[in-house]
Amino acid sequence: MTDSPWLTYTRWGCLQAFKRQPRLMDRAFIPKELMTPNRRGDFTFPATGATMDSLREAGWVQSVIIGPEKGLGFRLGGAVRMWQLTDAGREAVKNCPDTFPGKPVYGRRKP
Repeated sequence: MTDSPWLTYTRWGCLQAFKRQPRLMDRAFIPKELMTPNRRGDFTFPATGATMDSLREAGWVQSVIIGPEKGLGFRLGGAVRMWQLTDAGREAVKNCPDTFPGKPVYGRRKP
């Protein structure tokens, strides 16, 4: 048995989104910045909190708190929860296949 996380279609789409938006791999970001694919494969859908939590469970991102003490040059209403890629996440992006290795199924599966 392996401890590697499952590569679901949503996780695969997020890894592809990181490939398309490499600037997010080097800094903290909010989920709305990560543009993931919709069911047709168009990269126009912002990531949701549930998607980010799934990536966190896989060990590919971690939550960070960014506040005014970080020298942003502007005021924030308070601390902001953001996300950043982990080393395991960078490795997953590097090894992610260009096409999804499984076939996504929507609705009822036919026998």
